[in-house]
Amino acid sequence: MYNPFGDYVWEFRSPRSKFGPGALNELKVDLERLRVEKPFLITTKGWVKRGIVDRLREILGKDVPYWDGVEPEPSAESVEEAAKALAESGADSVIAIGGGSALDTAKIANLLATYGGRVRDYVAPPYGEGKPVPGPVKPMVAVPTTAGTGSEVTSVAVVTLKDVGVKVGISSDFLRPSLALLDPELTMTVPPKVTADTGMDALTHAVESYIAKPYWARERPEDPAKRPVYVGSFTVTDALAERAIELIGKYLRRAVYQGRTDLEARSGMLIASYLAGLAFGNAGVGLAHAASYPLGGRYKVTHGEAVGILLPAVLEFNAPANYEKAKRVGELLTGEKCPERDPAKCAEWAANAIRELQRDIKFTPGLEAVGVKEEDLMEMAKETLNQKRLLATNPRPVTEEDVYWVYKRSMRNY
Repeated sequence: MYNPFGDYVWEFRSPRSKFGPGALNELKVDLERLRVEKPFLITTKGWVKRGIVDRLREILGKDVPYWDGVEPEPSAESVEEAAKALAESGADSVIAIGGGSALDTAKIANLLATYGGRVRDYVAPPYGEGKPVPGPVKPMVAVPTTAGTGSEVTSVAVVTLKDVGVKVGISSDFLRPSLALLDPELTMTVPPKVTADTGMDALTHAVESYIAKPYWARERPEDPAKRPVYVGSFTVTDALAERAIELIGKYLRRAVYQGRTDLEARSGMLIASYLAGLAFGNAGVGLAHAASYPLGGRYKVTHGEAVGILLPAVLEFNAPANYEKAKRVGELLTGEKCPERDPAKCAEWAANAIRELQRDIKFTPGLEAVGVKEEDLMEMAKETLNQKRLLATNPRPVTEEDVYWVYKRSMRNY
């Protein structure tokens, strides 16, 4: 469809990537390629207990200074502590090992250690100053140990502002890691619940990028340099998202129940998360992510839980923008054709396929299960509309009433 005001140019952005069992053992060569000599490790206390510091010493042949204070759903305060440790270390590069929280912490810490300032300086209004990232940061190797966030290939990092009870994102091409190093052996010990939560995060990335507003529907920028990181869906992101949805439908149940011994399932999920990260890192996400931020800021809920709980209702809400893609989500996830002829019923069937997967993996059944109160829904709906960067690529315009409907519909998924 021709749009005289649309932007008919898309850009695909990605870091260099490496995948395979035991890929971490090649880290020394990778750092040499980056021409760095003094890396700094950002990780969790759990990975330090598992011996990751000793393993890096064996691989690199030297000690690596580290900071292990990564929090689940990291706060601005913890990220600023990491930045201080990184700046004081004199390092010329960053290695981030852990789940999405570790990778996001490392991205923002790298920014602050390089240019100074506080987290809020780079957070968009109304929660921060909205300053642009000034330029390149230190080379960073991102090593994900969960299959969900895709943070190893994206330009965004999420942080929690505890004083206002909301999660926010900082986004810039400069924050994208230099190398995504994917070693499925590092995901073998992830517990079933974390596997389920992160798997639903990956599925949400894939689905939201797939149904995102088409790139040509976005207004053309006056200056190509001001084209946003999230440009909307296009042929490449669609292909990546479709394959990610297929892999999740095939492997997530196995990864949850047989993950300690099923390397094939773990590998499939890590690739799915990576592909979904590439898809949403270019196309963008939408309402499920926007509505998850006030939810995650108020309640004790992981990011994967929040977006996953909201995903079926968001797919139903957005389906009228492209019924064919909504139906295709269900077909890719199940490997079956929609049994209905009515497009709206096929969209509902696809949403129910997501709910069935969630039930099978014992995923959190709805907002009620994490203590969400109905009286909070409208206030959270209002706050959701502040997430303009995320809503810009949602395929349908969104009102407070729409967000309220999604929350209400998500109180119990099964």
